[in-house]
Amino acid sequence: MGQLKSFKVEGKGTGMRLDAIAGKHTIAIDEPESFGGKDSAIDPLSTFLSSLISCENVMAQLIAQEMKFDLQGISFDVEGSLDLAGLMGDLTVKPYFQQVTVKATLETTESQERIDELQNAVDQRCPVFRTIKDAGIPVENQWVKAEVTV
Repeated sequence: MGQLKSFKVEGKGTGMRLDAIAGKHTIAIDEPESFGGKDSAIDPLSTFLSSLISCENVMAQLIAQEMKFDLQGISFDVEGSLDLAGLMGDLTVKPYFQQVTVKATLETTESQERIDELQNAVDQRCPVFRTIKDAGIPVENQWVKAEVTV
């Protein structure tokens, strides 16, 4: 087994807003007014999806170097769907995402076959992706080459 690394975040809640601190960095999380918050920051579920694509970006950068893959840029579009009835108290409905879809567009000279190879490696090694997938949540992950505009 390798080296174990711990991650620690502290937070203080005021109403629906939470101000979190991780080391020297802070992040604010709130709910929209329609959900009882003040809409002063990103909501928790969007933060979760942001963590997913941020982690995939980091892993793509690391693995691209290992593969000598020409990764000039990568953009993500992620969407998660859930039934709000679950988090509002209906115990017959799952309170978590029932589907997550990630679309990545890569700026690269590489072939789709190499893009698929990079994506598969990221899918295997990205901690946030694996947490979602291994929890049994369906994740659709589509990686494609950016259209070249002249």
